[in-house]
Amino acid sequence: MALAALKLPAALAPVLQAVERAGGRALVVGGAVRDAFLGRPPEDWDVEVYGLSETRLAECLAPFGAHRVGARLAVFVAAGAEFALPQGTWQGVDPHLPWAEAARRRDFTVNAMAWDPRTETLLDAWGGQEDLRAGRLRMVDARSFADDPLRVLRAARFTGQLGFAIHPLTASRCRHLAPQLGRVAGERVRKEWEAILLRGVDLPRSWDALQETGAIALFPELRALQGVPQRPDAHPEGDVWIHTGRVLAAAGHLRRGQRERDLILMLAALLHDLGKAVVTRRDAQGRWRAIGHEQSLVPAQSFLARWFPGPALTRQILPLLRWHGAPHALARDGAGTAAYGRLALRVPDRSLLLDLALADARGAGAGAEGMPAALQKAREIWSALGVLGALPAPWVRGEDLMALGIPPGPALGKALQLALELQVSGAYADRGAVLAVLQRRMAGSSRPDDHAC
Repeated sequence: MALAALKLPAALAPVLQAVERAGGRALVVGGAVRDAFLGRPPEDWDVEVYGLSETRLAECLAPFGAHRVGARLAVFVAAGAEFALPQGTWQGVDPHLPWAEAARRRDFTVNAMAWDPRTETLLDAWGGQEDLRAGRLRMVDARSFADDPLRVLRAARFTGQLGFAIHPLTASRCRHLAPQLGRVAGERVRKEWEAILLRGVDLPRSWDALQETGAIALFPELRALQGVPQRPDAHPEGDVWIHTGRVLAAAGHLRRGQRERDLILMLAALLHDLGKAVVTRRDAQGRWRAIGHEQSLVPAQSFLARWFPGPALTRQILPLLRWHGAPHALARDGAGTAAYGRLALRVPDRSLLLDLALADARGAGAGAEGMPAALQKAREIWSALGVLGALPAPWVRGEDLMALGIPPGPALGKALQLALELQVSGAYADRGAVLAVLQRRMAGSSRPDDHAC
């Protein structure tokens, strides 16, 4: 494992040349160097500029459409990269700080290397190459590590992203620093969660690292899963904590590279069994049961409200949690097509529900290949009904129902919902048939075929 050269994006080269012409020294630092060393395509490009003032750096970057993103410390974005000045003492900038001293303030040795594009040399003052070869995550400096408590969560993130083990002294330092995580801005915590869920290649390692680093204390809804028992015949893998780590790993294999969709799936995998910490009890035969855990959504709502606030994600995720066991339950009970049609209306995205249910099954020991019969049945029925993707346009609208004498208000809303359920049940051929059922309902009829849903 070695880094012979770091291939720069074509758009970045002229920007670095402009910095050099102005008398600055531009070094590529952080994740791009680390990933190139590991033979992975770099995802993030960060450049540290020495020898220029903030004003002069801004002037150099202006022709390339740069914009500033740092409030307190100047950080500029240009050509798909972030440009910053080296950070000195008291978190101020010092353009003339020796590179090795600037690198001392970085989090981990594997992120503290730099590439000099002018001389095409690798700079490594803190043993980053050795730690990369050893698969080890180690802090650079114990004192400067404490400058940012978020590094506790970053340690958990990088273990899963890189598949590395945390050095014992670094893990100890994280646990000492973990109580200060509560003062970190929620937006920064959220970004780390997004990186864990979207970039993780060994998600059970990140999951367990939350405990190893002490970061789990910040997330009581997740910590509550530790030690929650499950029936060994249904969950031979162990308790709910272990199961959730395995579900995360399975969901990671179902990511599609579509950020919004993947985030919904991974958050649903993370939160899908939080209700078990609330409802798990022994039944009359002494078996552990978690009856109703899908309906116990308060812990998930609490987690989302704090770390992923806003209605958009919540509207997508909570129905997935509520109904993630439904495809298996319908197959077990021999439900008819109409019940599958009704379930289709309960979740915003049927394919996401199937992926979550699949990850859940694999987390409980189902094979890594293929799809369980219950999920295959749901997919086939939904495909036949035309609801696997987008839902069909409603046959019946509000004006149709008002023409039948249903006044605007809650009754109209319920009637519209019923009309859509009848439509997707597969039992009625067209709009007229659905309207006929609704008319009979209004007239007090209770013919058996009216109960399609």
